[in-house]
Amino acid sequence: MSDMKSRWKALRTSVTTRRFFFSAMGVISLISAWYVVSLFVHSIVIASPQDTLFSLIRMIRTERFWVHFFISIRRIVSGIILGGFAGFVLGLFAGLNEDIKHFLEPLRWTLTSVPAVVMVVMAMLWFGMGSTMVIFITALLLSPIVYVNTVKGLEMVDDSSIEMARVYNFSLGLKLRHVYIPAITAPLVSALILLVGMGIRIVILAEIMGAAEGIGYAISMNRSNLEIPALCAWIVVCIAIVGFIECLILRPLEHYVLRWKE
Repeated sequence: MSDMKSRWKALRTSVTTRRFFFSAMGVISLISAWYVVSLFVHSIVIASPQDTLFSLIRMIRTERFWVHFFISIRRIVSGIILGGFAGFVLGLFAGLNEDIKHFLEPLRWTLTSVPAVVMVVMAMLWFGMGSTMVIFITALLLSPIVYVNTVKGLEMVDDSSIEMARVYNFSLGLKLRHVYIPAITAPLVSALILLVGMGIRIVILAEIMGAAEGIGYAISMNRSNLEIPALCAWIVVCIAIVGFIECLILRPLEHYVLRWKE
């Protein structure tokens, strides 16, 4: 048994090392391509990696950078939590009741088909400019992702498990805890990865169009003043946020959930 555990641990270490190597190679390749492109285009179109790095270092040393950064982080987290909760609750009801599912389908079609720019403009008319508008539109546009994954997860629950719960006369609470929730945990964790990336993009878009603070507002100002290195630096910050959350929080959580299912 101990020999098997040691071999399994060695295998996991090898897989982790391989993944890290190819991820690092992907980052290096992306930066190299960026550098090559910057050699052949004007600096007003795209800043070089070194100019972007120097600009990022200067930005980090200012208080204003951290004000914009934490305001956007708060909006992103709030939008993801509210949108995820709304999508999960509605998906739970729709997955357990076909009538509710058909009733909510037009709303899902609307939220997934109307362009985000149009939704942001409408939200600006309803809530004005600021955090309320940004958080509302983020939660609204993210909720269908969790909703669809929850419904699909419930539809894929094994019929034998449902029949067993019926035979043993499980209450609704026991069915949710021991049958339905375990079935949708893995799809929901995977959906969180999409949620983070989409959440940041929606928040930045909303801030560019209708906010006086935040990363999107800073990007808008840099664009207006043609401060291309600073604009590219903010893009790097957005990528770093997604990478940090995905690699250090969501991926380990996904691995834990999948191991628990097995």
